Amino acid sequence: MFVKLESEGITGLGEASPNAFYNETAEGVSARLASAAPFFSSLKIRTVTDIGEVWAKLWPLVAPSRAAQCALDIALWDWLAQREGVSATQLAWGIAAKPVNTFCTIGLSTPDELAEKVEELRGFPLIKIKSDQHADLTPVRAARQLSPNSRVAVDANCGWSSVEMGQHDSINRLVALAVELKEIGVEFIEQPFPPEQDARLPRLASGPPLFADESCVTEDYIDRMALAGFSGFNIKLDKCGGITPALRMARHGHALGLKTMVGCMLESSLLIAAGAVVAQQTDYADLDGAWLLGDDPFQGWRFNRGTLSPPIGTGLGVEPATNP
Repeated sequence: MFVKLESEGITGLGEASPNAFYNETAEGVSARLASAAPFFSSLKIRTVTDIGEVWAKLWPLVAPSRAAQCALDIALWDWLAQREGVSATQLAWGIAAKPVNTFCTIGLSTPDELAEKVEELRGFPLIKIKSDQHADLTPVRAARQLSPNSRVAVDANCGWSSVEMGQHDSINRLVALAVELKEIGVEFIEQPFPPEQDARLPRLASGPPLFADESCVTEDYIDRMALAGFSGFNIKLDKCGGITPALRMARHGHALGLKTMVGCMLESSLLIAAGAVVAQQTDYADLDGAWLLGDDPFQGWRFNRGTLSPPIGTGLGVEPATNP
């Protein structure tokens, strides 16, 4: 879902990528955006503080859709940065945007698909391996062998625990997998258990740190991350409500000594550009969503072998894609 905010001859662009896991749909986002439209008819935005105040006032209008709030918030950041004649990164952090290394993902694959995917990512700086309930580490070993200098992470997508295994067996398996992944040289393990099982996460004596994704949705979740045994968390603009809360989440996490990462759904270069603003001050970025699209409707940050380079221009620096 895409949004345009037009005023003073300036157009701010925003995007939502609704995800069913968070009970978001395109129809729901569209309805929430329509309900918020009258709010913008007399709106005056002059500072980042103004955007923060608008973000809070928007929630009663668009709830329960953080995706709709995200699209509007991003459009405001794009609009204000253009009005001020600076990039969105300069508006957010007071610094020029720098290139961002991003994780690129190898999804669940057949053996033939795996060989092709691992070869495609050979030498990329950051590689993430998706896992499921089977916890097969073959893709991890293959990526480590072909790209020994790459940093590798594993995303279990809540899959390493099941009712069938039982609580004790799930914990024992996670401990064993963590030891093995540390030996392979994995950077971290993302979301091994479903969010409702956070209290069961063991304190790993040995192994890569644990990162939260589905267990950390909005900024209200951050304080419980360390208590649940996580060493870091994944910030996604669609699930928290845009750039405004994402910046606060990054700062709050660092203040607590937690690692931070900016992630993405399957989204265009528009929403990726917004994520790259936040990624300027996080420990990791996982912003390959637009690279996976066959038909990206926008162009912005340039993707080259796992590195995103900032565009030249003001605002988010995003423009409609030109078809060859």
